[in-house]
Amino acid sequence: MPRRVLTGYLAVQAVLGVAVFGAPAAAAVWWGAIGVVSVAAVGWGIHRHRPPRRFPWLLLAGGAGALAVGDVHYELSRRTVGATGDALSLIADAAYLATFGLLAAGVLSLTRTTVALRDRSALLDTLVLVVVTGLVTWTLVVGPAVTDVDLPAVEKALLAVHGLGGVLVVVVMLRLAAAAWRDPTVIGLAVGAAGMLAADVWYAAAELNAGWQPGHPAELGWYVFYVSWGVAALHPNMARLATRSDRGPDDVAAMRVGLLTITCLTVPFLLVIQAFAAEPAELPDGLVTAAAAGLTTMLAVTRVVDSVTGHRAAVHRERSLRRAGTRLLSATTIAQVAEMVRRSVGELLPAGTDHQVLFAVRRPVAGAGGEPPDPESVADWQPQVVVDDPLPVDAARRRTRIMPTRLLHPDLADRLAPAPAALVAGLAAPAPSAGTGTALLVGAADGVLAASRDAIEVVVAQAALALHRIAATEEAARRDRDRYLNLVAGTAGDAVVIVGADDRIRYASPPCSRLFGLEPAVLADWRDLVHPADQAQVSRTLGAAGDRDDGSAVGDQWVLRRPDGSHVLLEVRCRDLRRVPGVRGLVLTFSDLADQRRRDSELALRRIDRSAPGQNRRSLRRRFR
Repeated sequence: MPRRVLTGYLAVQAVLGVAVFGAPAAAAVWWGAIGVVSVAAVGWGIHRHRPPRRFPWLLLAGGAGALAVGDVHYELSRRTVGATGDALSLIADAAYLATFGLLAAGVLSLTRTTVALRDRSALLDTLVLVVVTGLVTWTLVVGPAVTDVDLPAVEKALLAVHGLGGVLVVVVMLRLAAAAWRDPTVIGLAVGAAGMLAADVWYAAAELNAGWQPGHPAELGWYVFYVSWGVAALHPNMARLATRSDRGPDDVAAMRVGLLTITCLTVPFLLVIQAFAAEPAELPDGLVTAAAAGLTTMLAVTRVVDSVTGHRAAVHRERSLRRAGTRLLSATTIAQVAEMVRRSVGELLPAGTDHQVLFAVRRPVAGAGGEPPDPESVADWQPQVVVDDPLPVDAARRRTRIMPTRLLHPDLADRLAPAPAALVAGLAAPAPSAGTGTALLVGAADGVLAASRDAIEVVVAQAALALHRIAATEEAARRDRDRYLNLVAGTAGDAVVIVGADDRIRYASPPCSRLFGLEPAVLADWRDLVHPADQAQVSRTLGAAGDRDDGSAVGDQWVLRRPDGSHVLLEVRCRDLRRVPGVRGLVLTFSDLADQRRRDSELALRRIDRSAPGQNRRSLRRRFR
């Protein structure tokens, strides 16, 4: 479909181009049709490719339409005399003025979202280049032509606008082409801008000499402008050109410094040439040169001030990152990591910035038996919002994103309001029950987040390392605890089992294999050890222990079925120690009641044997059989 549309567009424009040069008497009709077809191509490209930001392309379409309106009224004014002709000429002049304004605004708005002009420094460099190029064009082409001929002031102003407006569009397009010179859309826009500039210069020269006539070869430049911009809008890359790109490092490259130096020295160089070419008092363009020199100086000073301000901000961020690293190095709990991240983000943003910090936590998963999730497993991240939907970032890659706040989950958007944008960064999961992990959200202005994005990424990476360090420390402590429990409880009669918040076995002492009739596997679900008919009593005890906030023990008796079909009567004591860093689970202690009763009987028999003479030991012994 797009190829057929492009082929049809080129065929129609080719027919109209032949008509313009073959039948110049109806030039108003042909130019109007060419403009309408070009604007329709831009509109079709916007509808087909759906660029994220349509406003720049709408401005470009408006500029092409204004140029077509100006061409039609200009051709009609040449064939109309009197007040009507003057009115048509006035409309044409207004349309031409609007053309350069719309085109310049569209190109600047387009390049501000792409790799060419994505920061203020690049914009200032481009404006300096535009001012200097316009001064050179005025000094060498427009100025002498306007000064040497006897034309009304309005026509002289229009000739100057045509020349300088074309220079503005071409310079900005060349700046865009230098950053993305392989992009077909950029090539089409640049070719069209160059064709329009060449036609405007040729038109000014013709007006000042023999006069302008329809069918002049310079009209080929305007024809190229219409066709090229329509082709650029029909290409699929037009959507990517309007996509906001990530801001890269603010490097002051040697080429940019050299270009800025040359442009700033252009005004003195022109003054030297004029001083040697004529008398010092005869400077016809002195006012224009002074204005350009003053504007160039102000832009250069602004550029230097921005560089100094950026350097100070970089030093401040470096110091803040050093303090953040020191704080996170001393953090020993997840709650401390969350607090350090909040404090570090506040220091990295510019002073006085209205911002909000929020942690989005995936809701903990429920147990395999349908038990409700444990909210305490994610309670360390404060302030937080627990969501059921997937987090807006890949926690495994820990890549940051800047997105409009309105595109977030409604619960997150309400907490971050009225911030227009949010930076989203992924953090590691605090516990296996926390789902896919935790995300850090910072709500602030888009420009503030873009300037602090790299520094916040460093803080997030340091926080992730701190979380892994805390997890590794707890794992080492757990292993030491297991080793200690194995040594202490290895010969005892009681068995110890630790069940985590996800209902998985974290530890099982050696006597468990004798009581349960099998070897409990670490990280296996406790339901794998208990017969389905006996799981209700286990769930009842675990739930009762979890309901006690003081961590006191819950006592109960279980009758469990072993894999060989035999039963075992157990006395159970359960304590909820999920908040204790070294445990993080429910601790169950088992005692075999049959063994305990057997030991009590044997103890009683030994006491009877040791009783005083004269008592009926036989009857007492029979009682305990």
